[in-house]
Amino acid sequence: MNENTKLEIAVEVMAAKIAKTAQEGKKPEDKEMQQLLKEKIKMYQGNQETLDKIINVYGKELKK
Repeated sequence: MNENTKLEIAVEVMAAKIAKTAQEGKKPEDKEMQQLLKEKIKMYQGNQETLDKIINVYGKELKK
């Protein structure tokens, strides 16, 4: 998969995951939300491991 395509998909999945987590009542200072925000930074830095996790783990969670 093209790296730009991978990043675009990860951005959409991460946005949906953060929105879903917020709808569940999590605040920005909660541990789960802090982890997502750290992963979001790594995603934009191009960390391949993080991109793969976002697409493969969070993407499957959101698909359910």
